[in-house]
Amino acid sequence: MITKYLWPLITSLFVVLFGVTLLIWPFALHTNIRGWTPGTMSDFWTGLGVIVVGLFMAGGWYSHLHRELISRGIIRVHKPKPQEPAYARQPATPATNDDLDDKLRILAESVLNDLNAQLESKDRRRGGGPVA
Repeated sequence: MITKYLWPLITSLFVVLFGVTLLIWPFALHTNIRGWTPGTMSDFWTGLGVIVVGLFMAGGWYSHLHRELISRGIIRVHKPKPQEPAYARQPATPATNDDLDDKLRILAESVLNDLNAQLESKDRRRGGGPVA
């Protein structure tokens, strides 16, 4: 039954209304003529606390009602499908040792060429000759 969630939700909203009433009571009845008296502060802060408690109650009952409506299929929740990256859709081919050796050799040669070029440019800046 969905009414088991509606009555507490309505009641919690009445609790919030009561808190608002407590909050503005001293100002509406003009009982705070001498400023913030202890009675005014008590009504104000109690009303604020009642509002917070009522809002937490309303939020909790609303979330349970929402979950109940989803579980019964009355409300549909559309969740976007996560897209697979392009590399995940391609079939993986196992790499052989020869392929890995060739790729690593090419990588090592390019790193060695870069290092040699850096050393030569460093020696030229110092005024030395090419490295033998």
